Amino acid sequence: MSEAMIVNLLPQLFFVSGEQGGRFPYSNGLLIESGKRVLIDTGFGPSRRKKLLERGSIDVIINTHFHLDHAYGNKYFPEAEIWAHAFDAPPIRSVDNFMAYTGFRELSDFPDPEHFPGGPSNQKVDRELIDGDVLDFGQIVLKVIHTPGHTRGHIALYEPQASLLFSGDIDLSPFGPWYGNVRSDLEEFVNSINRLIELKPKILVTSHEGIISDNISERLKSYAEKIDQRDEQILRYLQVPRKAADLLDKKIIFKRYPEPQKAYRFFELTMLEKHLQRLAKQGKIVLRPNGKYKAYA
Repeated sequence: MSEAMIVNLLPQLFFVSGEQGGRFPYSNGLLIESGKRVLIDTGFGPSRRKKLLERGSIDVIINTHFHLDHAYGNKYFPEAEIWAHAFDAPPIRSVDNFMAYTGFRELSDFPDPEHFPGGPSNQKVDRELIDGDVLDFGQIVLKVIHTPGHTRGHIALYEPQASLLFSGDIDLSPFGPWYGNVRSDLEEFVNSINRLIELKPKILVTSHEGIISDNISERLKSYAEKIDQRDEQILRYLQVPRKAADLLDKKIIFKRYPEPQKAYRFFELTMLEKHLQRLAKQGKIVLRPNGKYKAYA
């Protein structure tokens, strides 16, 4: 595997960079070669997959969550056991559950279907993980940190000796936190970010932004603050009564809607609705009988 594809983080622990810099529809992952060969997520793309398969079989796949840019590649390692958090095991096992957990009505609505031909598939999950599980692979030992919000069963993985944290889709991307599925949870996302801040990791590895070793706590705080910034934008627009759908064209969260626009408008509306619920709970907006929201003066 070329240096551009892999970075040796620790003895027997490697960073596998996703194609296109790990940007969607790809993601970064980890490889453990410590007795068992273990992959953490499989969304790095076909060129990386080819090199990994040339090196030998994979014993275990750990999915940080069920999204296709993290789990679609599982099917190319059929001999591997699949481990995932108990809350995200159902949408890995069942296409119907995948649809229910995302909120999509049709598989064709999913963005970039050419990268996920056939969409999700029914896969086995051999082990359901829970918060605090210790995964001992000999020289590499990882602790499961349940970090819901992005999905119900999203996890981070912590290596305590080097204080290295793989944070999955708590990814510090410029876009900010993403919670565009019906079962995503905005408040849980904030709590999960704060939990990672409390860990004070020395090395942070993310699914879409790579390896970060400086100002990690400050970056995580700035990442969380994007949620408050979106709240403020919404409040400004709600000085005039509006329905949730009226906010779509303001492009508060996504600055543009790539193709298929139907999917990204679904993500935007889903995320906006979570903000509206949060603001209403905080007493900052009111939902009128006509279905329009209005900010309190």
